[in-house]
Amino acid sequence: MVKKAWSEFEQKIENTNDWYKRKGIGIVEKIPNGTMTKRVNGLPVIVPTNKTGCDFIGHIRGIPVAFDAKSTENKTSFPFGSKKSPMVKEHQKEFLKSFKNTGGQAYLMIQFNKLNKVFLVDIDVYLSAELKQLRLNKKSFPLSFFEGMEVPERLYFLDYAKLIIEV
Repeated sequence: MVKKAWSEFEQKIENTNDWYKRKGIGIVEKIPNGTMTKRVNGLPVIVPTNKTGCDFIGHIRGIPVAFDAKSTENKTSFPFGSKKSPMVKEHQKEFLKSFKNTGGQAYLMIQFNKLNKVFLVDIDVYLSAELKQLRLNKKSFPLSFFEGMEVPERLYFLDYAKLIIEV
C-alpha cells in the first residue's frame, strides 16, 4: 500500500514531537478531529462532528505553541484554496490568531510534497501577506514567499523548534 504524502507528513511531525518529549524540549500533541461514521448508500463514510482550530498544540521550552499542518502538490506556490474550499479555514485562522493574541505562538506548517520542503509560517505573517495577495487578485503565495522559513530536517524529524526558540 502506498502512503499518501499527507499521512507521511503528519507522521513525521508526530515523530518529531515524540523526539522533543524524549529530549525534554517540549510537549506537543495532535488534537484529534471529532468524526463519526455514517452509512451512505450502504457504505461507511467518515464525517466530521466538530471543528478544531489547529492540528497540534503544546509547548516548546515553556512557550505555548499551536499550529495547523497543510500540504500542497504544487511545486511553485501555495494556493489559498481550491474550488471546493480554502486551504486554511476561517475558524482555523481565528483560533490561531486568538491563540497568539493571548500569549502563545501560532503557525502554519506547510509542506510542498513534490519538493520535499516544509516551512513554518507565523500566523500574523501569513494573514497579512494573504490579505496583500488577495488585494492584488493573487490566489497563492509564490515559493519565494517562504524564504527563510524552511524547517530543518534531521534524520526523520522536522526540527521546527529551531525556528521558534534556540534549543
